[in-house]
Amino acid sequence: MQRRQWTTTAICLAATSAIALTVLYFVAAPYMTSAALASETTTASASARSVTVVGEGVVNIEPDVAAARIGVVVLRSTVKDASSEAGGIMQAVKAALLAQNIEEKDIQTRHFDISAERYGPEGLLPEEQVQYRVRNTAYVTIRDLDNIGGVLDAAIGAGANDIGSVRFSLENPASLESEARAMAVADARAKAEELAALIGATVGEVTEISEIIGHGGGFFDNSFSEMAMADSAGAFSIGELTLAMQLQVTYRLR
Repeated sequence: MQRRQWTTTAICLAATSAIALTVLYFVAAPYMTSAALASETTTASASARSVTVVGEGVVNIEPDVAAARIGVVVLRSTVKDASSEAGGIMQAVKAALLAQNIEEKDIQTRHFDISAERYGPEGLLPEEQVQYRVRNTAYVTIRDLDNIGGVLDAAIGAGANDIGSVRFSLENPASLESEARAMAVADARAKAEELAALIGATVGEVTEISEIIGHGGGFFDNSFSEMAMADSAGAFSIGELTLAMQLQVTYRLR
């Protein structure tokens, strides 16, 4: 009988201990999991330190081609007359350009439109007074930069009356772009090392790199900004263009 009582008591104690341990597990588990996750997050953050910088490479170059907008604007009382006259003048302009050794492929019509002039100083015009404006514009690539003035003079002499936007560029900029990118990478590395030194770290491997496209990156002085300045004799000062490339680089810190 006494043995049976001890056995019953042992079973009760074991069951009570199991219940207590189960309750303790469910109470303490969330705290243990949170602590483990916090420790893991802290370790990951410490090992993933990085620095992101923007490097820039700048190359000054001399342009080898120019592009000019050369157009004809005609205002007549009928669309037919305006269109016919504008077309005739543009043919004469094209012939004058070809005579200046401009190649056919370098003369491209980019803009042609017809609009009605329906308003005058006193307001809406009567139907018989409405005039029609025809605009025919071509963009011309000039490869002989010493003859820009001669080309424009020839176009004007043939009847062109809408000329502007003489812009200089480099026909094949790929090699210079590569040079500017290499300079941008070196610039980015120097900036990253300077920043890392401020916090007692060193620069490791590159984890991410991207080219910045648009304003401030991959451009020739604001996309080949107009740099031609004509003097009274019609000469042009070509000057230099600036090719700038920007790269955003992320380095791991050690």
